[in-house]
Amino acid sequence: MRERLIDRWLNREFEVGGIRCRVVDAAFVLCLFVLAFLIRWRLMPIESADYFGFLEDWMRSIRENGGFRSLSMSISNYTPPYMYIMTLLSYGKGSDLYALKLVSVLFDYLACGAVFLILYHMTASMRKSILGMAGVLLSPTVIIDGAYWCQCDIIYTTFLLYSFYFFLKKDSAKSAVFFGLSFMFKLQSLFLLPFFLMMWMKKRTILLRHYLYVPVIYFVSILPCWLLGRDLKELLRIYIDQSGYYPWGTLNYPNVYTLLGEAMPDLRHADQVSGAGTAMTILLLGCIAYYLYTSRVRLTDEICVSLALFTVALIVYTLPHMHDRYGFLIDLFAIIYGVYNVRRLPICCGFMLVSVLTFMPYLIAVDIVPQQYIAIGLLGLILFVGYDLYGQIQRNLTAPGSSPLTSADEAPTA
Repeated sequence: MRERLIDRWLNREFEVGGIRCRVVDAAFVLCLFVLAFLIRWRLMPIESADYFGFLEDWMRSIRENGGFRSLSMSISNYTPPYMYIMTLLSYGKGSDLYALKLVSVLFDYLACGAVFLILYHMTASMRKSILGMAGVLLSPTVIIDGAYWCQCDIIYTTFLLYSFYFFLKKDSAKSAVFFGLSFMFKLQSLFLLPFFLMMWMKKRTILLRHYLYVPVIYFVSILPCWLLGRDLKELLRIYIDQSGYYPWGTLNYPNVYTLLGEAMPDLRHADQVSGAGTAMTILLLGCIAYYLYTSRVRLTDEICVSLALFTVALIVYTLPHMHDRYGFLIDLFAIIYGVYNVRRLPICCGFMLVSVLTFMPYLIAVDIVPQQYIAIGLLGLILFVGYDLYGQIQRNLTAPGSSPLTSADEAPTA
């Protein structure tokens, strides 16, 4: 049959940044971007409790105290980089609500670009890479957090995704820089640090000296506030002070402390359980690190994605004082995990369902499912990923006497 003109046009190939794609791919991505934005635009007018309880007052205080001059004051419990963004937005004439949400939406698109790059690096498949982009832009977790809730978790997670991408590309310096950019926005960036430490132990990409960039980046990020008069000690203690905000075992996140009755507002044995839980988390991560270090395993990109997902999920499930949004990073890694092997997509959807059910008590004041049941379901998802990871490791064990490294996974030379 004679090929139609439109088919020839849609299948025409072109190259962007070294990536070959077709017109039909670009057309689909354009439609995806437009429709994903329309979904978010319809949610823009919604004012969450966090907006009218905190963000709206912060924006008002910034304006009343002279815009950039307000950076000399402690207006919020956020780190300076996000306050710089809020200060810039305070000079606008439009809606603060829309402006703050649009910042998160911008990072939604930057995050989907990172997922695209990760999956394209792993698979060289344009369709899978675009499916990963769609997974991010259509994820209920991502849509609710930014466009509905007016939260900014997508910012630190976007930088973590690019850090992971450069890790896969065997560029330790850039990976560390993006990790530092993530850290200057949120302390929760440390959820990915145990994974990077395990990779350093296995001599995969990570060089510890590059992680000296992290405190340097953070210090540079607080300099404007300090130079304007804010106390340096206070700026350096922001994350330490934040750690004391939530004394409960869990602040509405369905982890093991929900099962122990240490959820907000209960406060039975907070100090004792917190100390034991922290030690338990360190021990579990240590067991994983020991097993991985003593295994002669060829670290494929698939194993790295699965290990990152497993360790992050395990940390959030076992570490005390977890907030209801702290599983955000889990869902983004779950998208990569599921799209890489479509048989795992139900697991990806399961993690997203956990997040949505976790968000609802705060957003609409309704427990759709009791948190104890959600916690049990989340444990099942984590155990499945752990079992799958174990199988991947067993399939990639190398013979004694042979190098566990391949050309794709070679150790850094410096």
